Amino acid sequence: MQTCDEWLEMIRDLNEPISIGEAPRGLRMRWAEKRDLMAINALQGFVKETDFMEQSLRKGDRCLLLEDNRAIRAFAWVTFRDFKLALWYTLKLPPAWCYLVYVFVHPHYTRRGIASYLLGSLMKSLRESGNSRMVSGMFGNWDASIGLHHKAGFQIHRRLAQCRILNILPMPPKDEAGDEDTID
Repeated sequence: MQTCDEWLEMIRDLNEPISIGEAPRGLRMRWAEKRDLMAINALQGFVKETDFMEQSLRKGDRCLLLEDNRAIRAFAWVTFRDFKLALWYTLKLPPAWCYLVYVFVHPHYTRRGIASYLLGSLMKSLRESGNSRMVSGMFGNWDASIGLHHKAGFQIHRRLAQCRILNILPMPPKDEAGDEDTID
């Protein structure tokens, strides 16, 4: 028996106009620092060391966050390096491209335009830093994420099917053209 999940890769040209929407009242934006990593980790539901996150920041990753009263309410994590999505699949990023690893908004703050504002602000900042494209990936049933990305101007670049044999053994994803790990 084989089960498959659809994985979407979406791309956004950062040189196109970027809308950030209205700034959320009461929230302050800033770049994350080492001291923020435990809170970011906890918001994602992880209770583990943050060493890998610290290493990622040292290697150049960036995390833009929104906070009020020193509590993080939303964040977006981006990397500029090739990103390993699975044992068999590493997303190769050309120069001036970045990968949106994660966007998170605390459940009490959803449906207020915060994710759109955060993503738009991140894209504008990255464009000002010389980046030209942003790639993002998500499962095909993540309707809220897909909607956010479409609203922010992302286009579907590729659809991949990630399958498991006997619902246990993962198989490398394949796109419709049979390509595995390069971005055109």
